[in-house]
Amino acid sequence: MGKQVVIFALGQEEYGIPIEVVREITRLEAARPIPQAPAYVEGVINIRGSAIPLINLRTRFGIASDDVLVSKEGEESKDQKLALITEVNGEFVGFAVDQVREVRVLEDIVPPPQLVTAPFIAGIVNLPDRIIMYLNPDKIIEKDELQELHQVR
Repeated sequence: MGKQVVIFALGQEEYGIPIEVVREITRLEAARPIPQAPAYVEGVINIRGSAIPLINLRTRFGIASDDVLVSKEGEESKDQKLALITEVNGEFVGFAVDQVREVRVLEDIVPPPQLVTAPFIAGIVNLPDRIIMYLNPDKIIEKDELQELHQVR
């Protein structure tokens, strides 16, 4: 049985996150910095009166910021314009992404090769035209990291 996921892009790479953790997709507003936060934390954003930590997934995953995104229409963009508002480890957190591509059911998710040591990559899906990395959202940011962020804001 397949998994329904939200597929998003970071640079030229595509990732899938389970749809059940995604609460909304919103345009990214300026984040308020959090002093002494890890480099991958852009700050907090205001979502209907709640301060939600915003994680820059490019930084978290080690993707170069000069990796230009080319949309399917051939337009280039370097700006992160969207945030996936998710519930991870019982807390709301925003993930800054370049582009949300689609929602679809992914079949045949296979474990990542042994050389892939990133704990947040739960599997890989080989589609005829592309490869999608299936993410484990609870491993993108660990529970103790999240609790620290929520205490700081």
